[in-house]
Amino acid sequence: MVNNHRHIIVPPECGFAVWWYDKYRHWGIDSSRDPQLLDGFLADLAASKKIETWNLDYVALRDAIAANQPASYAELVACIYTFFGHTTGKTFQRWGDKNNFYIQHIATLAAMFPDAAYVHIVRDGRDVACSYRKLAVTPMDSKYAPHLATDIAAIAAEWADNNDQATSAFDAAGRERVCIVRYEDLVTNSETELRRLCAFLAEPYDEQMLEYYLWNRKAHQEPLEFLQWKRKTLEMPTDSEVGKYRSLLTAEEIAVFDRIAGATLARYGY
Repeated sequence: MVNNHRHIIVPPECGFAVWWYDKYRHWGIDSSRDPQLLDGFLADLAASKKIETWNLDYVALRDAIAANQPASYAELVACIYTFFGHTTGKTFQRWGDKNNFYIQHIATLAAMFPDAAYVHIVRDGRDVACSYRKLAVTPMDSKYAPHLATDIAAIAAEWADNNDQATSAFDAAGRERVCIVRYEDLVTNSETELRRLCAFLAEPYDEQMLEYYLWNRKAHQEPLEFLQWKRKTLEMPTDSEVGKYRSLLTAEEIAVFDRIAGATLARYGY
């Protein structure tokens, strides 16, 4: 949805910014002039999992980095996102990233980008459990297919831990920089939630965000490598998945989930 805002570009998921942080965190103004260092970084970038879905021209990217001479690792990362955005032909003013992998790395992101805004999307963990189980029996041949738990207790513990980690990290980063979006509200009242999100981002509301599924069908914004478990990005928002745990989980399973993750469920109004 946000990627289809006229002012914003959000590439497919890839965690390279975090993966190479330790190795290149001391990048400086002169680093781009060091051919060996620059080529080494580009080789590492090209080896990053999922980066092939960005379809980068590394010769042109090398020229762009050399021309922009990023003075820090954060500027180097921004240069890559900006370069990707230009390859789409879109005129944009800011870039973003999406990845649940970042839950464990918010402090690193905050150190790199002290002025960043964060969107924390949360979904009822009991419905998450149902989706995990469904995906676990869905045939997939992508090398990036998720491997998910199916045991209710394990899912509850993971869901609670992920959201608890995010809460603690966002408290440290600054709550004023975080917008919490509940999946249920987003699919039920899409325009209202997107207007709220745009206000948080200080961006004008763009109704084109509601047409994300049409643009995705046309431009393959979500790479084919991920569509086996992200096919709903090709469809209009629907609330058909909201509350499905009531019919798919047993009373005992719901009780197990509540016992493990009840406090976290309550924190987000579930």
